[in-house]
Amino acid sequence: MKQRWLSLWVALMLMMISSQTLARELTQKQVEKLQSTVMNSNLPLQKRIRALTKIHADQLVGGKIHRSFCVWDPLGQNGPIYATVDDQKLRSLHYGLALDVRAYQDENQLISDLKSGECQAALMRGNRAHEFNRFVATLDAAGAVPDVEHFRILSQVIASSKMAKKMEQGDYVVAGVAYLGDSYFVRQSRSRSGFSELQQQRLATVDQEPTLKAIVEAINAKARVLSANEAAKQFVSGELDAILVPAVIYHAFIAGQLNAPMQIMNMPQSLSTMQLIARRDAFPTGLAQMLREDFLFKFDFYVKRVKAEERNVLAEYWQHIPVTEQKRRAKQLQQLRLKLRDEGLYDPTMLRIMRKVRCKLDPTNSECIDVVE
Repeated sequence: MKQRWLSLWVALMLMMISSQTLARELTQKQVEKLQSTVMNSNLPLQKRIRALTKIHADQLVGGKIHRSFCVWDPLGQNGPIYATVDDQKLRSLHYGLALDVRAYQDENQLISDLKSGECQAALMRGNRAHEFNRFVATLDAAGAVPDVEHFRILSQVIASSKMAKKMEQGDYVVAGVAYLGDSYFVRQSRSRSGFSELQQQRLATVDQEPTLKAIVEAINAKARVLSANEAAKQFVSGELDAILVPAVIYHAFIAGQLNAPMQIMNMPQSLSTMQLIARRDAFPTGLAQMLREDFLFKFDFYVKRVKAEERNVLAEYWQHIPVTEQKRRAKQLQQLRLKLRDEGLYDPTMLRIMRKVRCKLDPTNSECIDVVE
């Protein structure tokens, strides 16, 4: 009898504890209301942060959500990309997010660690992000973003809460996009000729860049695809006549090492971005949205850093490309985009959005009349 009463008492205690726990848990309606608050960029930031922490209270340690944040920088902890993210680490504390920032010089290892869960978020080049989110990775499409003002509008689109679903693909979410400069043809020459001359030259680009690979192969079928280090080494030694590289690669591996005559053909062949790819189980929709907005808030800061690096290139190294040549080249890049879209590399919806932005800024462009994207 005594044993029976003891069992009943234990059962009642468990029921009381369970009911107290349920009382503390949020109802589905409460969660939906809090999520709506987090996603509303018109509300005060602190109100949105309070809603976010209520939703994820079970993940707080010392009042913060702790996450591992891995960063690719060819120069490691001494590089400009890592320095920018180190600043982001301080800013993220305002969002209730404590970041454990780690530098990677090997981008392949960074991506591998993101997939394994060793990294809960990874900052990588946009051209490496196609497998995680084809829509946003298409920002780096050949010739699709002519200048910074086009990218500013696109960044506003990316940061809009209306686009949140487009930021998610499978187990991953895009939590931010930043400007990394543009990719240019750099050649050992003082020739004033245009892009057609590259057909006869020893040409290369860096590996793991599907857009740049397609661009150089379209110009020169014998073009080489090399690691960033090897491409820079062969260019500096004179084994290559020209290379197509993102500005960050030029500044990290080539600037100051070349003794021969050099020119940078001053028409970008593609935009270069950095994209923060996060695991959705660690960066839920609301948190990812707030980070995307923070990247947009710092848009001018990222651009300023890149432009400061570009100003270090002597003016005599920039080759002006005539307007007629630029229009001819833009048409070639458009045809390449269509080809890569049909092959599945580029997202058709993003290509249409980018065309609309180009036509908004230049309605006289022929592609605004003869619409093919």
